[in-house]
Amino acid sequence: MQKLYRININHFEDPLKNERLLDLVGIRRREKVIRYRMPDDRKRSLGAGIIIRKILDENGLTESCLRYSDNEKPVVDGLFFNVSHAGDYVVGVLSDCEVGCDIEKNANAPLEVAEHYFYHSELAYIKAVEDKDKAFFTLWTLKESYMKMTGRGMSLPLDSFEVVPTADGFVLGKSSERPCFFETMEFDGYIFSVSSERAFSLHNPLEIVFDDIYV
Repeated sequence: MQKLYRININHFEDPLKNERLLDLVGIRRREKVIRYRMPDDRKRSLGAGIIIRKILDENGLTESCLRYSDNEKPVVDGLFFNVSHAGDYVVGVLSDCEVGCDIEKNANAPLEVAEHYFYHSELAYIKAVEDKDKAFFTLWTLKESYMKMTGRGMSLPLDSFEVVPTADGFVLGKSSERPCFFETMEFDGYIFSVSSERAFSLHNPLEIVFDDIYV
């Protein structure tokens, strides 16, 4: 089971100009939102909080159930979810097993990152294809989603595991961590990837428009 969530941050105002928006999230998330200096960063943080609250509401839970890992990842015992944001979008995924997700805008890839930090076979894949930006961000989002799924985040070195392209998609190659299944998709110039402990398929993301959440 995978349930997807998506918010376009252009659907709401800067929460410092409309403080009513801060009532849509809990105290800890409000404090995090207002610490950001840039309006779009505040919107992205707010969007993440809205998705997390919706996931909790759908499962009969409240934000008092949340705890935070050493890297500030919000977690709930017995509930598997993850959120990510980039540019105009905040995305989330709810699952029945360990899961991670990542989103990036497909533009101007920092290919030097792949040169220094990707697995050698991944770098070879990027060099071999015509659309190197897409190849980089597909691998990047898959790798980051896997790092988040394991719970280690950026403490897991990028070159310590391998994402392998196949005719049917991407699979996990060499890794000292747990196995996983990958799915990736594109929308509106963004690449969105999910890693899960069990096989799954991605359908079109659920578009969560602000007014559809709290009417």
